[in-house]
Amino acid sequence: MSGLFGTLNIGKSGLFSNQKVINTISHNIANAETPGYSRQRAELQTTRPYTNPSFNGSAEAGQVGTGVEVSQITRIRDTFLDYQVREELGIDGWYSGRDKFLSEIEGVFNEPSDTGLSSLISKFFGSWHELSKQSETSNARTVVVEQSKALTNELNHIYNKIGNVKKNAQDLIKQTVFDANKILDQIGQLNQGIIQVSVAKNNPNDLMDKRDLLLDELSSKFGITIDKKRFNGINVSTEGDTNANTPGGINLIQDINPDDVARLAYVSNIEPVLGADGKPVLDAAGDPTYNIEYYKNGDMTSNENRVEIKNVSLSKEKFMELDQCRVVWTDKEGNLLDSNGQTQDPTAGNPPTYPNTASMVKFTPSSGGLKGYMSVQQDVDKYVDQLNKLAKSIAYSVNAIHGQTDDAASDTCLFFVNKDNPTGAGEAEITAGNISINKEIMDNVMLIKTGKDGGGENDGTRAIEIAQLMDKLMEVQKITENTDRKSFIRDLCGGLLPPNDYGIQTINGKTSGMKVNNYFKDVVDALGVQTQQAKRVVQNQFIRLQSFEESRASVSGVLLDEEMANLVQYQHSYQANSKIIATVDELLDVVINGLKR
Repeated sequence: MSGLFGTLNIGKSGLFSNQKVINTISHNIANAETPGYSRQRAELQTTRPYTNPSFNGSAEAGQVGTGVEVSQITRIRDTFLDYQVREELGIDGWYSGRDKFLSEIEGVFNEPSDTGLSSLISKFFGSWHELSKQSETSNARTVVVEQSKALTNELNHIYNKIGNVKKNAQDLIKQTVFDANKILDQIGQLNQGIIQVSVAKNNPNDLMDKRDLLLDELSSKFGITIDKKRFNGINVSTEGDTNANTPGGINLIQDINPDDVARLAYVSNIEPVLGADGKPVLDAAGDPTYNIEYYKNGDMTSNENRVEIKNVSLSKEKFMELDQCRVVWTDKEGNLLDSNGQTQDPTAGNPPTYPNTASMVKFTPSSGGLKGYMSVQQDVDKYVDQLNKLAKSIAYSVNAIHGQTDDAASDTCLFFVNKDNPTGAGEAEITAGNISINKEIMDNVMLIKTGKDGGGENDGTRAIEIAQLMDKLMEVQKITENTDRKSFIRDLCGGLLPPNDYGIQTINGKTSGMKVNNYFKDVVDALGVQTQQAKRVVQNQFIRLQSFEESRASVSGVLLDEEMANLVQYQHSYQANSKIIATVDELLDVVINGLKR
């Protein structure tokens, strides 16, 4: 088309195109503070030109422009910066989780302080030293009992409080699993919507912004790998994480088969199977069997989501791994996946029950909040084990000197006992959680043995040897769950020495050992180093994340001054195109109405 009507159409195209640009600018300004919003830009291009025909077959003065159009509205996004931010979010989530719980454990230990466990250990042995000076008095004996009670109560308290820390970490794992599955479902829905819009040759910019915001949130929970597909679709998996135990070929999000994806389930209970004698049932290899309970998608609001797996054999190492992890892979319906990524069908039952041959694939990510909470559970188990070693070393060594024997079976008056022991007076399976003073001694402090058998009222020789246990070198670090008093004294303390000049046997000691107080201080120092490391990484990650997010904001963020400048520019362009239309209107009036005169 040529002539005035062609010019009119050019003005109209400019008017409409500038209006779309202004609409895009207005959308940017309106969403300047919207989280996850990416600045959008209307791409202008010339429309198809028109060639004026001529009698000799050649164009007159070449092609004639026909105006402008908006080819597409694109969002400004840097994929590399997105990758960097998500990598840093994973590390930040990992150490933020550790920092939260390690600081809580530090508060439980309350060291160094005048009321902490280290101080109570010193006061405990100090009370025995004072007793050796005035062994005939009940007052000094009462002080020993009270200091012993303070020590055992503090060990019990720390043991229980650290156990609560582990429960809190497990609660956060459960909540993270639930949230992660919800996010994955939302991403899957957005992914399908984006593909549908893109197939229609439109750009779903706002939908992609929402999807990217959810991907950022998901990456803070565990590491993810994102593969871009056609029509702006994506696949999301953990294939890049070699520690995630991702079943082969299964994605968290798929563009083609959106229902053929994996999800996470939370293991809520691992209960040992007990026989008629009350002892754990063992399999042919000697490993205990367990009934395991998990909830689909981590959703414990309904019993319909509960699934039970009966008679699963777990070695001690496998039990600890599952107990500290608590997350397993399932399909979208909540059925367990095996190591090949295949769905296992549950047998009939309400709730459904898997056969006893069921295998579970644990999810152990290398980063993210889940990694932080799982690693804290490992730390808690380690600190509980160290507390138990401390309790055993104190109980076994004091009982050995108090009873003058390394054999608990021949000890007629234990000082420290396991308060949960069915007999009420044994030291078997003593831990920091159940260590207590013999009730008979608490009821009658005169039962405390302070000297050699048959000694006089002022004989405090046995009390002084117990007091000196504080400085004895014992291999506390080598104590295990199966260590009893006999193996501890003979193998880890160098045995009992022959009676000294006062007729009292005492511990020999080993040069490769350590003092009980020093052992506990080493535990506290290691905790302090771990907490400082977590805090340092969190602080460094804050700076790194801030840097990357500022870089991403400089690319994708809305700068109001720039948008206002663009608005003024396209406003003038809109007005100029309006002027062209008005001018052509006047010219057409001259041509049409002027010919009548």
